[in-house]
Amino acid sequence: MIQIIGAGAIGCLWLAKLQQSGTVCHLVSRSKTTKSTLQFTNLSGQKDSLTLSVGQQVLNTSAEQQKSTILVCVKAQHVVSALLAQQQYINIKQTMILMHNGYGCAEQVRKYFPNNPIICATTANASLANAPLDVTHTGTGPTYLGAFVDLVATKVQTEKSVIQRHHFLKSIIEPLQQALPEVHWSEDIVKKCWLKLIINAVINPLTAIHQIQNGQLQSPEYAVVIQPLIAETLAIAEAEHIDFDLLTLQQNIDQVILATAKNFSSMNRDIYYHRPTEIEFINGYLIKKAQQHNIEVPLLIELYNKVKVLENR
Repeated sequence: MIQIIGAGAIGCLWLAKLQQSGTVCHLVSRSKTTKSTLQFTNLSGQKDSLTLSVGQQVLNTSAEQQKSTILVCVKAQHVVSALLAQQQYINIKQTMILMHNGYGCAEQVRKYFPNNPIICATTANASLANAPLDVTHTGTGPTYLGAFVDLVATKVQTEKSVIQRHHFLKSIIEPLQQALPEVHWSEDIVKKCWLKLIINAVINPLTAIHQIQNGQLQSPEYAVVIQPLIAETLAIAEAEHIDFDLLTLQQNIDQVILATAKNFSSMNRDIYYHRPTEIEFINGYLIKKAQQHNIEVPLLIELYNKVKVLENR
């Protein structure tokens, strides 16, 4: 069983795909709702109506529920508060998968849940929330998961511990692999998350500030900003001993812009609908790291300040 915290676009996408593949799910939503169906439109435009188990708290009444995986799909700034609201219902052995934009949440979660296995995840899948519990799958791509803290001691890996680790990972990742293609376990999840962080730091603020679709960033007027912006983020990554190649990084960002050309970034939609953004966990996180290493990042700071001005309106 997988219990999903967060009824937004990504949470409902995973909920729909998991249920369609046969995994039992429960949706935890902060909003009290009497609606018990999810309207889901797939990449081909086919519509499906799925019956839900939905409530305001994590289920923990049975042995199966007490060992179920918790998939957290809320915005970065809400991760800790969403989990603390459920703390009394969460078993210390339950695995938590944190799937959000930005970086830095896992460290905060660890303080409050020191005994729970914590997995960081990043996904290139995209979906659009048309209305509450009504989503459309708009893009597909790889999903990577990896342990925030290694789940089994590695200093002395006995045969038993290796087997335990294999079975544990299999139980976590298999339902997700059955739900969506290209789901992988990564032993270098930090680099995967940093790649997504850098992509978000480039695409999200620019599309939010200018209120444009991702594909419009292909225009030459944005290229003159994007290239030095990538250079700033690369300098921070290198200081953090995370190895990226400038050309490869540029190609990755170009590929994402092209693949999601018709999409609006989540930060774009947050500004459009006058909601708080994840800027603190994206550009804000990178700026703090830059300050620690005495690296000048004027473009990151400029974009951060512009988003904050729009956010405060």
